[in-house]
Amino acid sequence: MEGEMRNWKAAAAIAAFMVYGTAQAQTVFHWPAPETQPLGEAKRYYLPMGTPLMLKTRTQISTKDNKPGDRAYLEVAESVSFRGQIIVPIGAPVVAEVSRAQRNGHVGKKGKLEIRLLYAETPSGPVRLTGTSYDEGKSGTALSVGTMLFASALGGFFIHGPSARIDAGTPVEAYLAEPLRFTWYPEPGPKIALIPAQPDSYETARPGFSSLQQPVSRAD
Repeated sequence: MEGEMRNWKAAAAIAAFMVYGTAQAQTVFHWPAPETQPLGEAKRYYLPMGTPLMLKTRTQISTKDNKPGDRAYLEVAESVSFRGQIIVPIGAPVVAEVSRAQRNGHVGKKGKLEIRLLYAETPSGPVRLTGTSYDEGKSGTALSVGTMLFASALGGFFIHGPSARIDAGTPVEAYLAEPLRFTWYPEPGPKIALIPAQPDSYETARPGFSSLQQPVSRAD
């Protein structure tokens, strides 16, 4: 009995720290504490609005199984770093919402599915996203016509076709809809002279991507 109680408590603890829930459940994410405390002087930067993020869907989304208002979940596929510090890690959860789901009809009417990106969770806090993507699938059978994803005015992406389905693992390119502010800790070095304290200010960071590069100008 005691062993069963311990197992039940462990299962309850794991459930309490779940990242993704159902459409009605609240999304909670806990970032692990750093292994070592930073020693350098903290500096504050931000990734500007429009910085790209490469995502992928975690689960299948379709007009058959989903309806408007349902939550959809993606994750970051490529990390974003700045001067050796990871700002947005691979696997960071992204929350989206089904804004339109129209099933295919009987007289050649195509199904339509629209997904609106909401936000991504990062160690510096949640950040709003907007997304555009285009994909042309391959035709497998006479009924399996290629699907297309279009930019949406709502900041999401739109897919249409007989199946109106987005498979798990589908790549999606998103962009920051607002600046992502973060704190950067340089490696500690020898101090030659004391520097007077300055008011907090944010500088524009140049993000580093594993395979996607975009130059960003530094703020004045």
